[in-house]
Amino acid sequence: MKKLYLSLLGTALLSVVLLSWLIDGIASDNDEHNDFNQQQALLNGMLSYLGSYPAEQQRQKLAELNSHFNLDLGYAANSALALPSPLRQQLEQYQGITLADEDGLYLVRSAEQLNDHHLTMRLPKPASSQHDLLLTVLFYSGFSLCMWLPLIPLTRRITTLANAATRFAKGQLDTRIAKSRFSYTQQLERSFNSMAEQINALLAENKLMASSLSHDIRTPIACLRFGLDAAMDSEDEHSKQAYLKRMEKDLDTMESMLKSYLSFAALQQQNIALNYTRTELLPYLQEVGEQLLPQLGDKQLHIGCPSELVVHGDLHWLARCIHNIITNALRYANGQVVISAYTHAQQLCIAIADDGPGIPPQERAAVLKPFYQSAKHRNQDGYGLGLAICHKVMLWHQGNLQVGSSTKLGGAQFTLRLPL
Repeated sequence: MKKLYLSLLGTALLSVVLLSWLIDGIASDNDEHNDFNQQQALLNGMLSYLGSYPAEQQRQKLAELNSHFNLDLGYAANSALALPSPLRQQLEQYQGITLADEDGLYLVRSAEQLNDHHLTMRLPKPASSQHDLLLTVLFYSGFSLCMWLPLIPLTRRITTLANAATRFAKGQLDTRIAKSRFSYTQQLERSFNSMAEQINALLAENKLMASSLSHDIRTPIACLRFGLDAAMDSEDEHSKQAYLKRMEKDLDTMESMLKSYLSFAALQQQNIALNYTRTELLPYLQEVGEQLLPQLGDKQLHIGCPSELVVHGDLHWLARCIHNIITNALRYANGQVVISAYTHAQQLCIAIADDGPGIPPQERAAVLKPFYQSAKHRNQDGYGLGLAICHKVMLWHQGNLQVGSSTKLGGAQFTLRLPL
């Protein structure tokens, strides 16, 4: 909107200057035609006529002329005029002096023949004043037109935005607004595109979750049906108990699956409930590592972190994110998992590496998507949601999660990047 404000301000100033210059030019042209040449000639003629009479008869003759020609000429002594000396010298020149009072303009002319007297003639209203209304209308019309010009691209972009919103509402979810550096609503257009991307991603995740859940739940349901049929047909009590235990295990699997799916679905609403806290990073990582001691077995977990580093974020969700990644690393590590922390480019980086088989480059972007399960290595024992949850948690914190390989250990490396 800053560009719009500057454009309107610049247009207003430029239009005022140009219109003022144009109207001043028109008014000056009109003033040039208002020299009152006829009135000056008439007054000089009257002055020459009166100058041929004695001073005592001049007032009477002027009255006769006014009556005969229906004029309004005045006759008065020069002493009645409070004029400076330069103007008094112009008083006897051909063009005389033009003065103004509350009734308008009048012409004053004197000569030696009038014996220190002067003639006055009321002048018609200047033609320029008759055009005041026209010039005023011209000014405001031109100003309105100039102010309308910068609003044309604004109205076009708003129309484009409205049409895009209408198409998106009708189901055309691939609708986006093309960027334009001349647009006054770039922030609004970016917000629309971002909203459309988020809605698309949410719909895709929901569709994928529904299809994955329907696919994954078929196996335990089939096992339950098989176990139920077998238990009903079996007459051996020991076999029936075995079938019932298997069915109980299948129910536990289904319950675990549903909890994972519902937990991931609930994360869609958690990005507005983050509780930011600042704490020292090393004790925080050590506490998370202590929670994983039962899972270590014969594997080792090393933490390398400078004592001065501080983490700022929602400690609960960050701990869950780090916990998921370490658990994933321990599942595939051969002997050790290493956690290191450092700062780079105004970001706090927490790298978690293992010495396992690693992740192929072509799968590194896919492992962060929900319900992805690698055919060879990772996520074979889960539902493909752990790393997707980590990725979402990092997005909430305005950071990112990078997947790569460890140059020292040779296995996979996950790097959490958080703004300082």
